[in-house]
Amino acid sequence: MIYHVFGCKSVLLRTNSLKCMKNIILILFTLVLFLNIPGQGSAQVGKVFPALTGETLDGKPIVMPDNAKGKYTLVGMAHSSDAEQDLQTWMDPIYQKYIAKTGLLDAAEDVNVYFIPMFSGSSMPFYEKSKKQMKETTEKDLQPHVIFYKGEITSYKEQLLIEKKDTPYIFLLDPAGKVIYATSGNWTEAKMDAIDEKIQ
Repeated sequence: MIYHVFGCKSVLLRTNSLKCMKNIILILFTLVLFLNIPGQGSAQVGKVFPALTGETLDGKPIVMPDNAKGKYTLVGMAHSSDAEQDLQTWMDPIYQKYIAKTGLLDAAEDVNVYFIPMFSGSSMPFYEKSKKQMKETTEKDLQPHVIFYKGEITSYKEQLLIEKKDTPYIFLLDPAGKVIYATSGNWTEAKMDAIDEKIQ
């Protein structure tokens, strides 16, 4: 059937079979490239970020995305220790660019940044201990950007397509709270460039 889709009449036909196969390989290769572009084809893109209530490390209650509206907002979410390790690879590059603004052109970019460790089910008993430990090891100017959340996570997994427990998920929201870019995994320069392009 795949031969009919890509313009070939039958597997048994030898006429132009090499040309046909080259066309199939080229199209499949193009599809693979498209599907692996970070943030492309994500069903959550275009939807408003779901409401989430939590507490920052410096003790302030916060409601997402309401408290973040009016500016672009970068959100990193993790709900396991393995995911938190990869999420930490984002912290320094994002801190340097959007919070400390150490680059020559960074001062012009006014972006909200929030990292959200999520606690649910069996991890709930570790909520207070983990928050205390992170507060002790996190710089004070970064603490308002870390939101601790505890509660159910099923609705967030469904709405934001959070499929892998051991992987962090990154979302860029527009000033209205709508997701305009989504990716997952550890930090890479390519992902950071894609985020920067959306903001500009």
